[in-house]
Amino acid sequence: MPNGAYALHLDQSAGGGPNAAIDRIVPLPRLGNGQLEFDRRRLTLSYDNLPPGAPGSVNVTGRFLGGAGAPINVTINAGRCLELEVPGAACAASLHVNAPPPGTVRGVLSALVEYKDS
Repeated sequence: MPNGAYALHLDQSAGGGPNAAIDRIVPLPRLGNGQLEFDRRRLTLSYDNLPPGAPGSVNVTGRFLGGAGAPINVTINAGRCLELEVPGAACAASLHVNAPPPGTVRGVLSALVEYKDS
């Protein structure tokens, strides 16, 4: 039974500075592609406001790519993990996080992708 996981730090593009917006694509393993087939996938977003003065929550918008392009619009509170249901046809998640308010630094945001064949 193949299974696995990988995590990505969601940071802003190079040269954007500490207050830049984040635009990232998180690749997802495909379901039933004829070679490596997985029955279940899960995307977990995590946020922590470790830098002093970082906002207590972050809003993540975007969409799942492939298929119907299901929308993503969630708020993650500091110290929390939020699991997102991954649509069956999705091949990636396109994520956007607005820049934090002036004079503040955004906390740490990560994405965990887990996949399993039962």
